[in-house]
Amino acid sequence: MSKEKVETIENFEVKYKKHPFSKNIKVSLKKEGQILVTMPILCPYKFARDFLMKNFDKIKAFKIEDKILKPNLKTKFDTLKIIESNKLGTVIKNSVVYFYYPVDEDFASSKIQKPLKEAYFKAIKIEAKNYLPSRLEFLAKKYGFNYGKVALRNQKTRFGSCSYQNNINLNINLMNYDFDCIDYVLIHELVHTKIKNHSEIFWTEVEKYCPNYKYLRKTLKKAP
Repeated sequence: MSKEKVETIENFEVKYKKHPFSKNIKVSLKKEGQILVTMPILCPYKFARDFLMKNFDKIKAFKIEDKILKPNLKTKFDTLKIIESNKLGTVIKNSVVYFYYPVDEDFASSKIQKPLKEAYFKAIKIEAKNYLPSRLEFLAKKYGFNYGKVALRNQKTRFGSCSYQNNINLNINLMNYDFDCIDYVLIHELVHTKIKNHSEIFWTEVEKYCPNYKYLRKTLKKAP
């Protein structure tokens, strides 16, 4: 189970998160004004804080630039429809998200981008609900795994997790990645139903069902 501690440093909210699978201290700026420090479970908070402070000037200088979504934006299963209109609004009908935007408005403006990002998330949430549990079930039956409950989460730091009761959590944002990457994450969590660590035995087992897992793992790590 992860452990967290929060403090404020120079108007930044700093969250320290211990995790049993973390091998090193990792510092990331999750959004403007919020820093996440991920650390090994046995690492003292003071040690992680000292590491953060050594790199604090670099982190403060970093600025997150919001990605501008385009009118031709597509989801995996075409659940989002972006339509020119004389109004601004979002309508969900028959599990399809329709986003209407006024043609005389700057598409890159926050007035358009903010509700569009909300509409996009609603669309991938629908797709995640329709695809991820069924795909997990398919892979489990194919390779002979058993698991408990499945839950979908909107997470920023983890693509999936498996509890000691073999309940599996999956990140809705997996729908932003290629199907091969999604399958790797699902297999990764299924293997955790049998092996609760990241030992050499674990990775050997993952490779049996996902031979190119190393490449896919690197792809996910490089992803924004």
